[in-house]
Amino acid sequence: MNQSRNLLLASIILLLASPTIAQSSPQTAPPAPAGPTIAIPSYPDTPRGLEKLLGEMMKLAKANDNQTLAAYVKSLALPDSDSWFKSVFGDERGPQYAAASAASQLGVQRAIPPTLANLLKENKTGIVAHRLEGSCDKAATAKEYPLLLQRESPVPLYDARFSDGATEMIWQYFAYADGGFRYVGNFAAYPPVLPKKPSAAQGTQLAAGEPDKRILVGGNVQAARLIHQEVPKYRQEAKDARIQGNVTIHAIIAKDGSIREAHVVEGVGVLAEPALDAVRKWRYSPTLLSGEPVEVDTTITVVFTLG
Repeated sequence: MNQSRNLLLASIILLLASPTIAQSSPQTAPPAPAGPTIAIPSYPDTPRGLEKLLGEMMKLAKANDNQTLAAYVKSLALPDSDSWFKSVFGDERGPQYAAASAASQLGVQRAIPPTLANLLKENKTGIVAHRLEGSCDKAATAKEYPLLLQRESPVPLYDARFSDGATEMIWQYFAYADGGFRYVGNFAAYPPVLPKKPSAAQGTQLAAGEPDKRILVGGNVQAARLIHQEVPKYRQEAKDARIQGNVTIHAIIAKDGSIREAHVVEGVGVLAEPALDAVRKWRYSPTLLSGEPVEVDTTITVVFTLG
């Protein structure tokens, strides 16, 4: 009985003493209230999904809701960029693409608000997104097709085209990763090769063997040395769709005048594929430098025109 009374009394004393203890404790500032968490809706991995996302961002820009717009922009960040580029373009070339896209990825948070403001000012509010899957995707532009060819894994890339009904601006490139759309940057099909440190064995080999001589020759000049030309096939599907234009091919011509290397720099797939097939069979007269045959680095333009 006494023990129970003592416990009850001790509890009452502690309760009465608590305000005094709290008042005598050092004052600490209450934590600053956290800002409201802005939830970004989930958008499906479809062209319509990207259109809805960008449309919502345009509405936020028009309403000057910069706080919510900033949350949307932040959601576009690509997690683990290096791993993503390696998974799409391979272990060897992936780092080249990651480095080429780094600047546009870093600057996207600053660039998006003024870009959207300009689009609104120019009345380019019509948004059409394209999911680029196959290498020769019909929706791919002449500059997008060569990039699609470089993928080692067929991960779709997206572009978004903003139009006022007469002209358009293309925003490249987006991908769907980790459950949402991410901006992966704007980069060329052939980014600069990252420098490599030669190993001791490689250094000895380079010193021992002299590399082949190669000269740069303009396409118009080299065309005069053409001695055999295969005519590219103008596909019926291209004719039916009234697709015409130029295909630009970068080529390395061997010492004997044959095409040693060739790849498309610019051109839509339906024209570029037959152009490349034909150019690989072309032959030039050998180019001499001081009486010795040399390789030639040149550009070849194939023109498709509807009759």
